[in-house]
Amino acid sequence: MSVMRSLGVLTVMVACVGCAPTTPAFDRYYGESVKTLMAEQVIQPNASVANQNRIPEGLDGRSARETMERYQRSFTQPARPAPFVLGIGGGSEASSQ
Repeated sequence: MSVMRSLGVLTVMVACVGCAPTTPAFDRYYGESVKTLMAEQVIQPNASVANQNRIPEGLDGRSARETMERYQRSFTQPARPAPFVLGIGGGSEASSQ
């Protein structure tokens, strides 16, 4: 009877440990990895404010306008699908002669 009682108590203890809340420990550090990674990837956090009135160099007005128009058109015109090619056989007829 003692062994059965010990097994019962052990089972209840394991069940209670399995139901113990662990979220407070996890919630304490929630989002820290994202904040750390963002901080490591940003060289100058206030770049948008510091460069607000700066004129970009290296591109004249006409080229910049055409580039932006082409960029905007790329969202309205669907991309052409790539042709479906089965690469079975390894070579072409011309190379086998």
